[in-house]
Amino acid sequence: MSSNVLKKRLLILGGNGYVGQNICHAALLQSDKYLVRSLSRSGPPSPSSTPPHLASTLEQVEWVSGDVFDASARKDSMEGVDYVVSTIGAFGSNEFMQRICGDATIEAILTAKEAGVKKFGFVSSAQVYEGSAGVKIPESVP
Repeated sequence: MSSNVLKKRLLILGGNGYVGQNICHAALLQSDKYLVRSLSRSGPPSPSSTPPHLASTLEQVEWVSGDVFDASARKDSMEGVDYVVSTIGAFGSNEFMQRICGDATIEAILTAKEAGVKKFGFVSSAQVYEGSAGVKIPESVP
């Protein structure tokens, strides 16, 4: 096994959700390349919300309990991180989705920039576009 010095550190925001768990799993399938940490309000996912095929892989994640709106939790979780992927999302009123999908992401991007994170990715759903259920949205749409 290669040294941790050669591994890149990956932070998944919201890694205990469905999308986040799968991204953690995919990264850890390349365990020679990545160390994975996740910042989530409740820390690790509950056993009942973890698909059986992901359970053993997710044991390798460094789970951090914290709120993305807490500046110190963001800063601490991004310390020494090379890459961040935000999987934080929510459904509800436009105002609620703006706060969770928009404001939280902007705050995370600003913190990542201050921390020297090399790349930041954001994963979302077409459902953030009002009335988009069943509509094919081109990948070029922001």
